[in-house]
Formats: sequence, structure tokens, C-alpha cells
Amino acid sequence: MVSDAQLTRGQRPKELPPAMRFRVARWSDNELILFDDERQESWILYPPRSKYAFVKRLVPDVLIVEHRPWRPFVASAEHTIRMQEGCTEHGMECDAQLAIQAAVDAGFDPFR
Repeated sequence: MVSDAQLTRGQRPKELPPAMRFRVARWSDNELILFDDERQESWILYPPRSKYAFVKRLVPDVLIVEHRPWRPFVASAEHTIRMQEGCTEHGMECDAQLAIQAAVDAGFDPFR
């Protein structure tokens, strides 16, 4: 068996599409939790319909995406996403976009 380190750049497998990269850990009307086992991180999507009191929104129609690395002493980060504009901090190039695409591919509506 050949390890990734032994493969040349052209031989390495391409990055998996979002639907295959993430594993659904929890699915409810209030949240979708996706695990990225390879990168050891979680993405938690709180759609506008979420009734969780701890999810703070300045405006009602935004998706909140929380990124949680599985390493100690590494803080989680929240991304506020509007469907038309993307992340309020990173725009459409935000890393949360992959988690959002995986959610959509799985049939979860993150913006309702």
C-alpha cells in the first residue's frame, strides 16, 4: 500500500466533494451538526428557524455556522451567513461554505 507521502502531487486524490467529506452527526429542525473526521472538526449550522435561545442573531434571517476544532485550547468561531452575500466577515470564500454545501446536498435547508 502506498502512503500519501509517497505519492507525487499529480497522483494525490483530489479533495472530496462536501457531501462526502462531512458526516452527519445530528439533524433536527434547530441544528445540523457535521463532523469532518479527517480534519478533526465540527460544523454546526443553526438555521433561521432554530428555536435555541442561546443562538444570538442581530437579524432574524441569517444562518449561524459554528466551527469547532477538536483540539484543546483552540476556540470555536461563529460565522453569520446571509444567503445573498455569504459570511459577513469572509464573504462567499468563507470556509463555512463547504459545510453549507454539504447540508444542501444532504437535503437540509440551512436558510429556512
